[in-house]
Amino acid sequence: MAIDEVLATRTVPKDNWSIFRVYQWRPYAISLGYNQDPNDLDLERCHQDHIDVVRRPTGGRAVLHAEEITYSIIVPKNSDFYSKEILTTYNRINKGILQGLHLLGVKAELVEHTVSKKKKFSQG
Repeated sequence: MAIDEVLATRTVPKDNWSIFRVYQWRPYAISLGYNQDPNDLDLERCHQDHIDVVRRPTGGRAVLHAEEITYSIIVPKNSDFYSKEILTTYNRINKGILQGLHLLGVKAELVEHTVSKKKKFSQG
C-alpha cells in the first residue's frame, strides 16, 4: 500500500506515467478502507496470527489478502484511459488484463456489465 501511495502522489503526477503493478501479500494482511476504524478488528489476534494490518488510500471495508494476486493501477486524470465513470474505468482495466492473458495463451473472455438507472425490485 505504501508503494502505491508513493507512486500515486509523487511518480505519476511528476512524470505523467500510468502504472500497472502486480503483487502478492507476504505475510497475509488485512487492508482497511481509508475511513474504517481499526478498532473494528481484533488487532491483537491479527498480530498473534501473523496477519499484517494496513490502510488503503481508498474506501470500503476490511479485505483479507491471502492466496491471491493483487493489482493496482494508477492513471493521471489527463490520460485517455481515465474516466469519471467508475464502470467505464473497470471495463477498460478488465480489457487490458484480458489482452495480457491472451498474450500469455490463456483463453479468457470479458463480459461487460452496465448499471441500469432503473432498478427493479421484486416483492416476496
